[in-house]
Order: sequence, then C-alpha cells, then structure tokens
Amino acid sequence: MIEFIDETSCTDCGKCVEICPTDVFDRSAAGVSIARLADCTSCMNCELYCPQDAIYVSPLKGPEIGLDKAAILASGIMGSYRKSMNWENGQGPSGTGDNWALQLRERQGERPPPATDKIRTMLYSVRDRNLI
Repeated sequence: MIEFIDETSCTDCGKCVEICPTDVFDRSAAGVSIARLADCTSCMNCELYCPQDAIYVSPLKGPEIGLDKAAILASGIMGSYRKSMNWENGQGPSGTGDNWALQLRERQGERPPPATDKIRTMLYSVRDRNLI
C-alpha cells in the first residue's frame, strides 16, 4: 500500500497520476497527493514510474503501523523496487529487460543466436519485445 510521497524529492511530474490503474492520486497546483488510499492495490506502478524515487509503497497490503518516514528516507530504500526491476529514471528496461540470465550472458560477450537455433531465437525475440 502507498505509504507516502516524499515532498522534497517529488517534482510533480504527474507520472504516478497517469499510470495509477485505480486513480489513487490527485494533482493540483499544490502538487501530487494521495487522495484515495483505500483504492490502492499495491501494484507498484507508481514506484516504478517515479523518476525521482519519491514514492514509498509498502510491501504490506495494509497500512504499516508505526511507520517512521524519516527512517525510511534515511535507509536508502526509496526506489529499491524500481532498481531491482532494472528500471532507470522511470523508464522500463530495454533489450534484455529483467532477464538476469540473458543480461549476464550478453555481458560475457554472447551475441544473438544464429537463425538455425530456433529456441534461442524465439527467446531473444520475446526478450526484445520486453516480455521476459
């Protein structure tokens, strides 16, 4: 569940407002705010798309009891989900996506398979469309 927006990091870009499937956020002259918290499904889209890592979504389905906002900000956890999914500045992964095995093989110098290797060719095709 969304716990808070860090007002000092938020640039009011509105990506969270645009991407939220349940319309949790409002955007006004004062900035972006959490308006309908009960509608949050913890889909994590807002945290993925936030280029400033200004949104903290708890891994718990309900509100965290005794949440220490200052401790969370100091811990460096903001944006950790986005980073673990290989997103950069609110942009989804390109190429190998979040398939760590393909990323490792490519870093080690592997190139796309020859056309005769149908299984690996299909895997690379799916990977290039960011489906894996």
